[in-house]
Amino acid sequence: MIECIVCHRRYDADQSAGACSSCTLLTRGCGKVKCPYCGYENQRPLKDAALQLKQRWKEFLHGPRR
Repeated sequence: MIECIVCHRRYDADQSAGACSSCTLLTRGCGKVKCPYCGYENQRPLKDAALQLKQRWKEFLHGPRR
């Protein structure tokens, strides 16, 4: 669970996917998750960021997952 530092509401990182779907950044995994309630971009929890980095490293070494 992530707690937004602006509105203090709690949400799952999965809930932020809908809020981030309109993002114009072309880079994957910017390290932030957007609060679905107020829209503030909070920093992704360190555990999630580490898992995402590990997955990107695997894709770099072995190609994208099919």
